[in-house]
Amino acid sequence: MNTSQKHSSKPNKFLLRLFNILSEPKYSHIISWTDSGTSFAIKKIPEFTISILPLYFKHKNFSSFVRQLNMYNFHKERDTGEIQVYVHPCFIKGEKDKLANVHRKTSDLYVESKPASTLEKKYNTIRSKQKILSEKICMLEQNYQEVAIYNQSLLYQIFQSREREQKIEQLLLMFIEQVKEVPPFLEPFYKKKTEFEIIRPIPIPFHHQFNILQ
Repeated sequence: MNTSQKHSSKPNKFLLRLFNILSEPKYSHIISWTDSGTSFAIKKIPEFTISILPLYFKHKNFSSFVRQLNMYNFHKERDTGEIQVYVHPCFIKGEKDKLANVHRKTSDLYVESKPASTLEKKYNTIRSKQKILSEKICMLEQNYQEVAIYNQSLLYQIFQSREREQKIEQLLLMFIEQVKEVPPFLEPFYKKKTEFEIIRPIPIPFHHQFNILQ
């Protein structure tokens, strides 16, 4: 029995779900067929990751979605950074019956035929490990970006809080200087003003050139 006979006549669930997503007009501003109908474009990757992936694929990992495309031999036709276009000769708009011809690639971890030599075995092993390592690096990069965004947001909130404290302190000192008689509730503060050094917040070293999304 040859390899083509082993493939199921029914298309994979991943392919059907992707085809159905592209058939939904409400998602056309996020993901849609290109004008030719022979490829599809993901126009807003963040929205696709947050809104569509969990609904159809039960996860929010764009890298995992791309790996699935690669497994089914889709090729990246264009990548502008914001828009990614993928193509497969049997994945065509309006031709759902052709999905049965889209087959998953044989895993790099297993080969149908025995390696011709020990050198080929080693090559296949190294290639498989390299692929696994690349996937792990992609996941780490994604996690790093999420943590970096959170940290930047936290630092900004701290900076705003300290800035408010400084303004309140300045207004309080101006008020004490301007009033002729010190109100009783401010008298302890006024008497110790010269002895007590108000600890000011340490400025946060923001760098305008730092951009975690690059």
